[in-house]
Amino acid sequence: MDHYIQLRIAFSGVDEEEEIHTTIGELANHLCCTMRNMNLIMNKFMDHGWIRWSPQRGRGKTSVLVFCHPLLQAVQERFDRLLQGNKLEEAYALASAMPFSMREILMQGLQGQFGLRSDHGARGRVDTLRIPQETAFETLDPTQAYMWGEVGIVAEVFDRLVQYNAERQVCEPSLAVAWESNPEGTEWTFYLHKGILFHHGRILDAADVRYTFERIISDQENPCRSLFGSIHHIETFDELTVRFELHFPNFMFPDLMSSMNASVLPRDVELDPMHPIGTGPYRLTRNHPKLLVLEVFPSYFRGRAFIDRVEIWQLPQTGLVESVIKQDLFPDGQARLIQHEVQGGVFMTFNMRKEGPQQDVYFRQAVQQLMDPQELMGALAHTGVQAAYSLVRDKSQEKLESPEQIEQPHLLQQVSIPTAPSADSSLVRASELLQRSCYAGQIMNVWVEEGEKMETDMAWFAQRCALIGLKVSVTPGNPVDAVYHDEFASYDLIYTGEVFDEHVTLSLLTMYTFQNTLFLMAMDDERKSELERECRHVVMIQDSAERLRTLMTLEGRLIQEALLLPTYSFREEHAHHVSLQDYRVVAYGMPDLRRLWVKRSPNTEEDTASYPAYIPLW
Repeated sequence: MDHYIQLRIAFSGVDEEEEIHTTIGELANHLCCTMRNMNLIMNKFMDHGWIRWSPQRGRGKTSVLVFCHPLLQAVQERFDRLLQGNKLEEAYALASAMPFSMREILMQGLQGQFGLRSDHGARGRVDTLRIPQETAFETLDPTQAYMWGEVGIVAEVFDRLVQYNAERQVCEPSLAVAWESNPEGTEWTFYLHKGILFHHGRILDAADVRYTFERIISDQENPCRSLFGSIHHIETFDELTVRFELHFPNFMFPDLMSSMNASVLPRDVELDPMHPIGTGPYRLTRNHPKLLVLEVFPSYFRGRAFIDRVEIWQLPQTGLVESVIKQDLFPDGQARLIQHEVQGGVFMTFNMRKEGPQQDVYFRQAVQQLMDPQELMGALAHTGVQAAYSLVRDKSQEKLESPEQIEQPHLLQQVSIPTAPSADSSLVRASELLQRSCYAGQIMNVWVEEGEKMETDMAWFAQRCALIGLKVSVTPGNPVDAVYHDEFASYDLIYTGEVFDEHVTLSLLTMYTFQNTLFLMAMDDERKSELERECRHVVMIQDSAERLRTLMTLEGRLIQEALLLPTYSFREEHAHHVSLQDYRVVAYGMPDLRRLWVKRSPNTEEDTASYPAYIPLW
């Protein structure tokens, strides 16, 4: 079958039942084999009824070949056989090599392989969770990783000194069994659990913790250096005790230690950013562009996870409608649905590192009027989204009617914004603001994070711009390239999104200090320094509620200055088989692998059972 498909693709421009004049030598060249083997292969083709072959003998004479078996049918048969044999990688490679239209059909079959597969074999029962994703991994270094999927992997491979309990909204022990500080909040001491193993077999000690954070603060280019900028000196008293001396009071220090950026590394192994070693419940055993594999770490100090193996598959962008995928997975509708309200949201910002009209607050305010969230939602009727005026979901419906009178530093000045405009008045106000700005008719380049929904937003935005004489050119881009390869350096406007974890205060602080966030990458150095000073003030506040209020005030000022233009928040819907128990979605869109387990039906006679799950693509 592989030979037939290969040969059929070589003659892809020829229809079934169409005569082809060729020779055994030419066919052998297509399959890279000898003419003797080619004759044997042709005989097998004829035995299956896949071809008709009329050989002609003599120099210069060509034979007649007719394909009888359609290529799509042949590929589908081979593809299904590979899936039945659990050879997903070979099936994926086959689908990827096909023309686009055919690949679409095959990928629907591959979608059905995702979810959980339970096998009984020589090693006993093995439960494997397969997850599709579209975004390539660039790095799994916890101090560099920014993309949603990357951080999800970091969460399973590494642990941190502290973990944040979102349900109780408190920090709890993880690698550290306890911690304490002096009254001033300038010294923090952490006491480690005994006997915690790294994946390579060595026991974690205080020197590993010291190494982890010295690696960050000693590297001027480390993107999370500002997040841990309060650290002055790290001291280890014994193998289980580590003390941090700080430059200034930081009452949020345990919260910072729960950050993914604070994942603890082994000091005796140089970090491979694509094959890292941690202490987490899963160890990374394979990582190449098509497939990343996590295997359960049986010696995990908090107890072995139930799921034995996690496979994350890199899928080409298939363009399949999500509802169709779910229907294919659950044709009888027997699925449990979970709504995951994503903290964070979609927003527009401006490239303040580049000269242009975006440096003018009146220009930015004009764009703010054009990107009015209610207007956007009313025009496009997206599903699973709602208009937002903040990146914090609880505050996202609180529209600023007028600017609050806040005393502000010179870089984040108080500016007025219009009040609750109608469709017509928002365009009128945008036109007035544009005329007051320094805009002189030049084309403004807009970078939009690629994806159907956000690209549709920008098509609508471009139409609104044309109505008031603002010229824009919209270019979709890959966020991986934007973060790690500075893709949007030449653009003026940036349309993207930010996903927060359960710790909203820490997420806001990270957005304003972690240099790999798209928002900070668009800010000039002076504004970055100003934000860092603001965040330094936040961590010196003892009351957690007051910290969040202060960060919300800072966000409000960014919105008032039209540096941050929230548009909408969104939710995701997971669907899973009823046998998957304790299925909970964590912040980065993954099911919580530390809690998930499988209640296999007692009357299942087969050695293999499949439990589908629909996990939205990253």
